[in-house]
Amino acid sequence: MKTHHTITDKLMRAQQQRSCVFAANDAEGKALRRRTRDGELVSPHRGLFIDARYWDTLNGSEKALHIARTLQERHPTWVFAGPTAAAIHGFDHQWSIHQSVYIAVTSNSGRCAGSVRRIFMPSLVAVTVQGLRVTPSARTLVDCALMLSFAKALPIFDSALRKECCTASDIRSICASLHRGTDAVERLLTYADPMSENGGESLARAVMIEAGFEVPQLQRVFVDPRNPREWYRVDFVWAFPGGYTVVAEYDGMAKYVNPTMTGRRTIQAVVNQQSERERKLYAWGVSKIVRIGYDDVVRRQPLIDKLDDAGIPRAV
Repeated sequence: MKTHHTITDKLMRAQQQRSCVFAANDAEGKALRRRTRDGELVSPHRGLFIDARYWDTLNGSEKALHIARTLQERHPTWVFAGPTAAAIHGFDHQWSIHQSVYIAVTSNSGRCAGSVRRIFMPSLVAVTVQGLRVTPSARTLVDCALMLSFAKALPIFDSALRKECCTASDIRSICASLHRGTDAVERLLTYADPMSENGGESLARAVMIEAGFEVPQLQRVFVDPRNPREWYRVDFVWAFPGGYTVVAEYDGMAKYVNPTMTGRRTIQAVVNQQSERERKLYAWGVSKIVRIGYDDVVRRQPLIDKLDDAGIPRAV
Protein backbone atom coordinates (compact mmCIF):
# COMPACT_ATOMS: atom_id res chain seq x y z
CA MET A 1 0.00 0.00 0.00
CA LYS A 2 2.87 2.35 0.86
CA THR A 3 4.49 1.71 -2.53
CA HIS A 4 1.14 2.34 -4.26
CA HIS A 5 0.76 5.77 -2.65
CA THR A 6 4.41 6.63 -3.28
CA ILE A 7 4.08 5.83 -6.99
CA THR A 8 0.86 7.83 -7.28
CA ASP A 9 2.49 10.85 -5.59
CA LYS A 10 5.60 10.60 -7.79
CA LEU A 11 3.48 10.46 -10.94
CA MET A 12 1.52 13.54 -9.90
CA ARG A 13 4.69 15.52 -9.12
CA ALA A 14 6.31 14.44 -12.36
CA GLN A 15 3.32 15.62 -14.38
CA GLN A 16 3.44 18.98 -12.61
CA GLN A 17 7.17 19.23 -13.38
CA ARG A 18 6.60 18.01 -16.97
CA SER A 19 8.87 15.03 -16.54
CA CYS A 20 8.69 11.26 -16.12
CA VAL A 21 9.36 9.05 -13.09
CA PHE A 22 11.90 6.33 -12.43
CA ALA A 23 12.05 3.67 -9.74
CA ALA A 24 13.98 4.40 -6.56
CA ASN A 25 14.07 0.71 -5.58
CA ASP A 26 12.99 -2.78 -6.68
CA ALA A 27 9.52 -2.48 -5.17
CA GLU A 28 8.81 0.73 -7.12
CA GLY A 29 10.22 -0.83 -10.27
CA LYS A 30 7.83 -3.79 -9.99
CA ALA A 31 4.87 -1.48 -9.31
CA LEU A 32 5.71 0.75 -12.29
CA ARG A 33 6.14 -2.18 -14.65
CA ARG A 34 2.88 -3.72 -13.45
CA ARG A 35 1.00 -0.48 -14.16
CA THR A 36 2.64 -0.35 -17.56
CA ARG A 37 1.46 -3.88 -18.38
CA ASP A 38 -2.04 -2.87 -17.32
CA GLY A 39 -1.95 0.11 -19.72
CA GLU A 40 -2.14 2.76 -17.01
CA LEU A 41 1.44 3.91 -17.69
CA VAL A 42 3.79 3.95 -20.67
CA SER A 43 7.57 3.65 -20.68
CA PRO A 44 8.84 6.07 -23.35
CA HIS A 45 12.48 5.40 -22.48
CA ARG A 46 14.28 2.61 -20.68
CA GLY A 47 13.56 2.92 -16.96
CA LEU A 48 11.22 5.92 -17.32
CA PHE A 49 7.44 5.88 -16.81
CA ILE A 50 4.54 8.29 -17.21
CA ASP A 51 0.74 8.33 -17.18
CA ALA A 52 -0.49 6.96 -20.52
CA ARG A 53 -3.40 9.34 -20.98
CA TYR A 54 -1.25 12.37 -20.15
CA TRP A 55 1.49 11.17 -22.50
CA ASP A 56 -0.99 10.97 -25.37
CA THR A 57 -1.77 14.69 -24.98
CA LEU A 58 1.86 15.69 -25.67
CA ASN A 59 3.39 16.43 -29.06
CA GLY A 60 6.71 14.94 -30.12
CA SER A 61 8.81 17.88 -28.92
CA GLU A 62 7.12 17.96 -25.52
CA LYS A 63 7.72 14.23 -25.12
CA ALA A 64 11.43 14.69 -25.87
CA LEU A 65 11.63 17.42 -23.22
CA HIS A 66 9.89 15.27 -20.60
CA ILE A 67 12.44 12.51 -21.19
CA ALA A 68 15.37 14.94 -21.15
CA ARG A 69 14.30 16.50 -17.83
CA THR A 70 14.12 13.09 -16.21
CA LEU A 71 17.45 11.92 -17.62
CA GLN A 72 19.09 15.15 -16.45
CA GLU A 73 17.90 14.37 -12.94
CA ARG A 74 19.42 10.89 -13.15
CA HIS A 75 22.59 12.05 -14.93
CA PRO A 76 23.38 15.64 -13.84
CA THR A 77 26.61 15.79 -15.87
CA TRP A 78 25.00 14.89 -19.18
CA VAL A 79 24.94 17.53 -21.92
CA PHE A 80 22.19 17.12 -24.50
CA ALA A 81 23.11 17.59 -28.14
CA GLY A 82 21.85 17.31 -31.72
CA PRO A 83 18.07 16.93 -32.22
CA THR A 84 17.46 16.71 -28.46
CA ALA A 85 19.26 20.03 -27.96
CA ALA A 86 17.26 21.56 -30.83
CA ALA A 87 14.04 20.77 -28.95
CA ILE A 88 15.43 22.18 -25.70
CA HIS A 89 16.51 25.40 -27.47
CA GLY A 90 12.96 25.69 -28.79
CA PHE A 91 13.86 25.53 -32.48
CA ASP A 92 11.13 24.53 -34.95
CA HIS A 93 11.54 20.95 -36.08
CA GLN A 94 9.76 17.81 -37.21
CA TRP A 95 8.89 15.62 -34.26
CA SER A 96 10.11 12.54 -36.13
CA ILE A 97 13.72 13.51 -35.35
CA HIS A 98 13.25 12.29 -31.77
CA GLN A 99 13.83 8.59 -32.29
CA SER A 100 16.73 8.76 -29.82
CA VAL A 101 18.12 10.97 -27.08
CA TYR A 102 21.42 12.59 -28.03
CA ILE A 103 24.17 13.56 -25.59
CA ALA A 104 27.61 15.08 -26.13
CA VAL A 105 30.67 13.14 -24.99
CA THR A 106 34.41 13.82 -25.02
CA SER A 107 35.44 10.17 -25.07
CA ASN A 108 34.57 7.38 -27.48
CA SER A 109 34.90 4.78 -24.74
CA GLY A 110 31.91 3.31 -22.97
CA ARG A 111 28.37 2.71 -24.12
CA CYS A 112 25.02 4.36 -23.54
CA ALA A 113 22.00 2.24 -22.74
CA GLY A 114 18.69 2.13 -24.57
CA SER A 115 17.95 4.77 -27.16
CA VAL A 116 20.67 7.20 -26.01
CA ARG A 117 23.08 8.16 -28.78
CA ARG A 118 26.42 9.91 -28.32
CA ILE A 119 27.93 12.75 -30.35
CA PHE A 120 31.70 12.92 -29.87
CA MET A 121 33.30 16.33 -29.28
CA PRO A 122 37.00 16.75 -28.44
CA SER A 123 36.12 19.74 -26.28
CA LEU A 124 32.73 20.34 -24.77
CA VAL A 125 30.99 23.63 -24.02
CA ALA A 126 27.62 23.53 -22.28
CA VAL A 127 24.95 26.15 -21.69
CA THR A 128 21.82 25.91 -19.58
CA VAL A 129 18.46 26.27 -21.33
CA GLN A 130 15.16 25.53 -19.57
CA GLY A 131 17.18 24.15 -16.67
CA LEU A 132 18.90 21.58 -18.91
CA ARG A 133 22.55 21.33 -19.96
CA VAL A 134 22.84 21.54 -23.74
CA THR A 135 25.31 22.34 -26.47
CA PRO A 136 25.25 26.00 -27.58
CA SER A 137 23.01 26.99 -30.50
CA ALA A 138 25.72 27.04 -33.18
CA ARG A 139 27.08 23.62 -32.22
CA THR A 140 23.55 22.23 -32.08
CA LEU A 141 22.86 23.44 -35.62
CA VAL A 142 26.07 21.93 -36.97
CA ASP A 143 25.32 18.55 -35.42
CA CYS A 144 21.76 18.58 -36.74
CA ALA A 145 23.01 19.47 -40.22
CA LEU A 146 25.44 16.56 -40.21
CA MET A 147 22.97 13.95 -39.00
CA LEU A 148 19.61 15.01 -40.49
CA SER A 149 18.36 15.39 -44.03
CA PHE A 150 18.25 18.84 -45.60
CA ALA A 151 14.46 18.96 -45.28
CA LYS A 152 14.55 18.10 -41.58
CA ALA A 153 17.42 20.46 -40.78
CA LEU A 154 16.24 23.58 -42.65
CA PRO A 155 13.38 24.35 -40.21
CA ILE A 156 15.89 24.20 -37.34
CA PHE A 157 18.26 26.61 -39.10
CA ASP A 158 15.46 29.01 -40.07
CA SER A 159 14.14 29.05 -36.52
CA ALA A 160 17.54 29.59 -34.89
CA LEU A 161 18.34 32.50 -37.21
CA ARG A 162 14.86 33.99 -36.67
CA LYS A 163 15.39 33.84 -32.91
CA GLU A 164 18.87 35.40 -33.41
CA CYS A 165 20.40 32.66 -31.27
CA CYS A 166 23.56 32.58 -33.36
CA THR A 167 25.00 33.86 -36.63
CA ALA A 168 26.32 32.21 -39.78
CA SER A 169 29.80 33.22 -38.62
CA ASP A 170 29.29 31.35 -35.34
CA ILE A 171 28.23 28.26 -37.24
CA ARG A 172 31.15 28.41 -39.67
CA SER A 173 33.56 28.77 -36.74
CA ILE A 174 32.32 25.46 -35.39
CA CYS A 175 32.75 23.85 -38.81
CA ALA A 176 36.34 25.09 -39.04
CA SER A 177 37.19 23.16 -35.88
CA LEU A 178 35.87 19.84 -37.20
CA HIS A 179 37.92 17.26 -39.04
CA ARG A 180 35.18 16.22 -41.44
CA GLY A 181 33.26 17.53 -44.41
CA THR A 182 30.68 20.17 -43.65
CA ASP A 183 29.13 20.74 -47.08
CA ALA A 184 25.70 19.96 -45.62
CA VAL A 185 26.10 22.85 -43.17
CA GLU A 186 27.13 25.27 -45.91
CA ARG A 187 24.18 24.26 -48.06
CA LEU A 188 21.80 24.95 -45.19
CA LEU A 189 23.40 28.33 -44.56
CA THR A 190 22.94 29.15 -48.24
CA TYR A 191 19.19 28.59 -48.06
CA ALA A 192 18.33 29.35 -44.41
CA ASP A 193 16.06 32.37 -44.07
CA PRO A 194 14.90 33.96 -40.79
CA MET A 195 11.85 35.31 -42.63
CA SER A 196 10.28 31.86 -42.52
CA GLU A 197 7.56 32.08 -39.87
CA ASN A 198 7.27 28.46 -38.78
CA GLY A 199 8.54 24.95 -39.29
CA GLY A 200 5.80 24.02 -41.74
CA GLU A 201 6.74 26.85 -44.10
CA SER A 202 10.42 25.91 -43.78
CA LEU A 203 9.70 22.28 -44.62
CA ALA A 204 7.64 23.33 -47.64
CA ARG A 205 10.48 25.53 -48.87
CA ALA A 206 12.96 22.68 -48.36
CA VAL A 207 10.86 20.46 -50.63
CA MET A 208 10.74 23.24 -53.23
CA ILE A 209 14.52 23.62 -53.12
CA GLU A 210 15.16 19.88 -53.33
CA ALA A 211 12.81 19.66 -56.33
CA GLY A 212 14.83 22.37 -58.07
CA PHE A 213 12.23 25.16 -58.08
CA GLU A 214 13.25 28.79 -58.08
CA VAL A 215 13.54 29.90 -54.46
CA PRO A 216 10.57 32.11 -53.52
CA GLN A 217 10.58 35.45 -51.78
CA LEU A 218 9.23 35.11 -48.24
CA GLN A 219 6.66 37.19 -46.38
CA ARG A 220 6.08 39.78 -49.09
CA VAL A 221 3.46 42.43 -48.33
CA PHE A 222 0.76 43.33 -50.85
CA VAL A 223 -0.97 46.71 -50.29
CA ASP A 224 -4.32 47.96 -51.52
CA PRO A 225 -3.32 50.72 -54.02
CA ARG A 226 -6.39 52.73 -52.99
CA ASN A 227 -5.93 52.28 -49.24
CA PRO A 228 -2.35 51.82 -47.97
CA ARG A 229 -3.68 50.91 -44.52
CA GLU A 230 -5.07 47.65 -45.90
CA TRP A 231 -2.50 45.00 -46.72
CA TYR A 232 -1.78 41.27 -46.60
CA ARG A 233 1.49 39.45 -46.07
CA VAL A 234 1.84 36.17 -47.95
CA ASP A 235 4.07 33.15 -47.34
CA PHE A 236 5.77 32.65 -50.72
CA VAL A 237 6.00 34.81 -53.85
CA TRP A 238 7.48 34.36 -57.33
CA ALA A 239 7.44 37.48 -59.52
CA PHE A 240 8.24 37.20 -63.23
CA PRO A 241 8.79 39.65 -66.08
CA GLY A 242 5.57 40.92 -67.56
CA GLY A 243 3.82 41.09 -64.22
CA TYR A 244 3.00 37.40 -63.74
CA THR A 245 3.05 36.88 -59.97
CA VAL A 246 2.43 33.61 -58.14
CA VAL A 247 1.62 33.43 -54.43
CA ALA A 248 1.74 30.21 -52.42
CA GLU A 249 0.13 30.01 -48.98
CA TYR A 250 0.94 27.26 -46.49
CA ASP A 251 -2.18 26.04 -44.69
CA GLY A 252 -1.32 24.12 -41.53
CA MET A 253 -4.30 22.51 -39.78
CA ALA A 254 -3.83 24.83 -36.78
CA LYS A 255 -4.91 27.65 -39.06
CA TYR A 256 -8.41 26.16 -38.97
CA VAL A 257 -8.70 24.54 -35.53
CA ASN A 258 -6.27 26.24 -33.09
CA PRO A 259 -8.25 28.88 -31.11
CA THR A 260 -5.16 31.07 -30.71
CA MET A 261 -4.90 31.32 -34.50
CA THR A 262 -8.58 31.38 -35.43
CA GLY A 263 -9.68 33.87 -32.79
CA ARG A 264 -12.26 31.19 -31.86
CA ARG A 265 -14.04 31.65 -35.17
CA THR A 266 -15.69 28.67 -36.85
CA ILE A 267 -13.90 26.84 -39.64
CA GLN A 268 -16.44 28.28 -42.10
CA ALA A 269 -15.66 31.81 -40.91
CA VAL A 270 -11.94 31.20 -41.40
CA VAL A 271 -12.57 29.83 -44.90
CA ASN A 272 -14.77 32.82 -45.77
CA GLN A 273 -12.06 35.23 -44.64
CA GLN A 274 -9.54 33.28 -46.69
CA SER A 275 -11.74 33.66 -49.79
CA GLU A 276 -12.01 37.41 -49.22
CA ARG A 277 -8.24 37.61 -48.81
CA GLU A 278 -7.72 35.81 -52.13
CA ARG A 279 -10.21 38.05 -53.91
CA LYS A 280 -8.33 41.15 -52.78
CA LEU A 281 -4.90 39.73 -53.63
CA TYR A 282 -6.08 39.04 -57.18
CA ALA A 283 -7.43 42.59 -57.39
CA TRP A 284 -4.05 43.93 -56.20
CA GLY A 285 -2.05 42.24 -58.97
CA VAL A 286 -1.52 38.60 -57.98
CA SER A 287 -1.91 36.32 -61.01
CA LYS A 288 -2.13 32.90 -59.33
CA ILE A 289 -2.61 31.67 -55.76
CA VAL A 290 -1.52 28.15 -54.80
CA ARG A 291 -2.71 26.66 -51.52
CA ILE A 292 -0.32 24.16 -49.92
CA GLY A 293 -1.39 21.77 -47.17
CA TYR A 294 0.71 19.76 -44.77
CA ASP A 295 -0.09 16.53 -46.61
CA ASP A 296 1.09 18.13 -49.87
CA VAL A 297 4.44 18.86 -48.24
CA VAL A 298 4.90 15.47 -46.59
CA ARG A 299 3.89 13.55 -49.72
CA ARG A 300 6.03 15.98 -51.79
CA GLN A 301 4.62 15.13 -55.24
CA PRO A 302 1.32 17.04 -54.72
CA LEU A 303 3.34 20.14 -53.83
CA ILE A 304 5.58 19.67 -56.85
CA ASP A 305 2.57 19.19 -59.14
CA LYS A 306 0.88 22.35 -57.85
CA LEU A 307 3.99 24.48 -58.47
CA ASP A 308 4.52 22.94 -61.91
CA ASP A 309 0.90 23.73 -62.81
CA ALA A 310 1.43 27.33 -61.65
CA GLY A 311 4.41 27.69 -63.98
CA ILE A 312 7.17 27.97 -61.36
CA PRO A 313 10.39 27.25 -63.25
CA ARG A 314 12.78 24.50 -62.25
CA ALA A 315 16.53 24.30 -62.84
CA VAL A 316 17.37 22.25 -65.88
